[in-house]
Amino acid sequence: MNKKKIRTAFGIAAALGLGFLLYHQTLPSEYVPAEDEIALQIQFDIEEDIGLLVYDYCADGRAYSGGTSNADGSLIRHDSNIIVGLEKEALNNPADPAVLSMQFRIITEYVTPNYENVYPEDITKYVEPISWEAHFGESYLITITGDKTNGYQAVLNE
Repeated sequence: MNKKKIRTAFGIAAALGLGFLLYHQTLPSEYVPAEDEIALQIQFDIEEDIGLLVYDYCADGRAYSGGTSNADGSLIRHDSNIIVGLEKEALNNPADPAVLSMQFRIITEYVTPNYENVYPEDITKYVEPISWEAHFGESYLITITGDKTNGYQAVLNE
């Protein structure tokens, strides 16, 4: 009877291990956008953690604003990878490709996010805008580097 319990426990452990491996192999290694979405993968390579990331952007001449923060009020890690999806319908169905320009604002301390995206100037660092033709169904990698003292830069990695 002891051998039977050991074989059953071993079988359950093997099945769980196999299930775990299959689960991780079926997950995509990177975010895949929908056909009607432009995906932005924003990779931080900055010196310190930050409070919020705000992005002001324009798609085919129409202005929008958005942002991200941690819901628990903690700082966004200096090496974070943030995915932002821009859906065609939310952009008022622009042409494909859409002319997209973005300006990021780094809010260096955590403050409660607001719908107007207005934050104190003394903790707001502006990043030079970037522009490109963005295709729906595509993903674009943007790397943000720098620090609070010397400023931040955004680069579209093509």
